[in-house]
Amino acid sequence: MPFATESERRRNSNPRKLYPVDPGLIGAFDASGRSNVGRALETVVLNEPERRRAEVGYVKTGEGLEVDFLVRDLGGDEELVQVCVDPSAAETLTREMRALTAAASEHPRATRRLLVLDRDQALRVEAPGVLVQSAYEWLLAEASHH
Repeated sequence: MPFATESERRRNSNPRKLYPVDPGLIGAFDASGRSNVGRALETVVLNEPERRRAEVGYVKTGEGLEVDFLVRDLGGDEELVQVCVDPSAAETLTREMRALTAAASEHPRATRRLLVLDRDQALRVEAPGVLVQSAYEWLLAEASHH
């Protein structure tokens, strides 16, 4: 997945991020034995806009903060999507929100979205100006638009 920018020079000077085609393949490439739920969830989220033929890249702000995905759909709408398996730790949520806020200043037309693992987590997150929902609800809502 490429760095999201209009500048060919910036795109070429930032590395592409690699994701497996299928989250089931993660274990084949990572023999560490660690849980890969976060990476698997990111992969699932990435697959959906790609399936809809949207343009997807990642964002790195001027301060070096990263947002998982900038999605541009076929109609030109933009969405900044941050994926967080467990936002219950305050420092984790703060980091994710800081990155979304910084990226929003560079992509002011983009909707800001935080996708978490389950609905209970989504209900506990306070994030003004950010759409917070479980990844599965987002996936099902997107599927129903067709």
